[in-house]
Amino acid sequence: MRSTKTVFFALMLSISMLVFTAIPVMAAEVPTDKYTYTLSGQTGTQSDKIELEEYDDNQAFRDILAEEGSEIVLVKDGAEIKFTPSEKMSASVSYYTVDGSYGGPLFWTIDGSEEEISEIDANITATVKLYNRYGGFTCDLYYVFTYGDADNVSRIIYMVGEGTAETAAEPETQPADTAESETQPANTEEPATEKPAEKVTAAATASKVMVDGKQVSFEAYNINGNNFFKLRDIAMAVNGTSKNFEVGWDSANNAISLTPVKAYTAVGGELAISVNPTAKQASLSTSKVYLDGQEVQLTAYTIGGNNYFKLRDIGQALDIAITWDSATNTIGIDTAAEAESN
Repeated sequence: MRSTKTVFFALMLSISMLVFTAIPVMAAEVPTDKYTYTLSGQTGTQSDKIELEEYDDNQAFRDILAEEGSEIVLVKDGAEIKFTPSEKMSASVSYYTVDGSYGGPLFWTIDGSEEEISEIDANITATVKLYNRYGGFTCDLYYVFTYGDADNVSRIIYMVGEGTAETAAEPETQPADTAESETQPANTEEPATEKPAEKVTAAATASKVMVDGKQVSFEAYNINGNNFFKLRDIAMAVNGTSKNFEVGWDSANNAISLTPVKAYTAVGGELAISVNPTAKQASLSTSKVYLDGQEVQLTAYTIGGNNYFKLRDIGQALDIAITWDSATNTIGIDTAAEAESN
């Protein structure tokens, strides 16, 4: 009898262990004595629940929102995170678009130089700044700071609002602005042409697009007879060719950076197409673009929260031939040929 009871007890214990090990254990917060964290430019918090439409590429961010209760730290443009772990620790800041699509990780700055790392050594201070616009996106962005290890993980969600973190410097620049007001009448027409208040209609491009002889689907738009594409879509389409180029962010100039003859690093969402692209409102973009460290002028519009650039401008800047076949309504992108000069 005792043997039977012993076997029964052992069996029940084994079943119980299987049940409990099958239940995932929630990671605890990282103990505060394991790191030092400071944030400049905080303006408050937002605890209203954020609802995102369900897309395949935003599931990760929806999971984060559900886990963290949707509380968001509101900060000013240029707000700075400083993080110093007392022991080597994983730490990363990633950004997501307003619909929850993953944008990519930010670079940490350590001792004045930017580093693409996801772990910070013990007693090393790493900093990163949060900007209202980043990575070529013109829509609102969320930033997620994740630090810790498998057993202890903490996350902080940020959203950048109006104003800048360096508010103390603003009064000092006011006199310079007022001193220039005497010359302002001579320049009143130029800003009006660069930044019109009115919007234009961008129609979904109906043309077929061939990249090196192969058809590739893009979500592109036609404005006043010109076709506009996302930089990352073009970079993905020509990646692996002699005309590939990298798209990044130039934090020193607060601008999009393009690096020719460098493999493109995908961030997710490239060449994505809406179920039914329709005409949208567009306004001229004010985003700056630097090519190999030099600013270049590319005509761009903000459409649905994203920058779309004039295809022929992209071709000229990156020496990619752009062709048009009116008989077949086909746009050609040819990486084997040189771009025609204007």
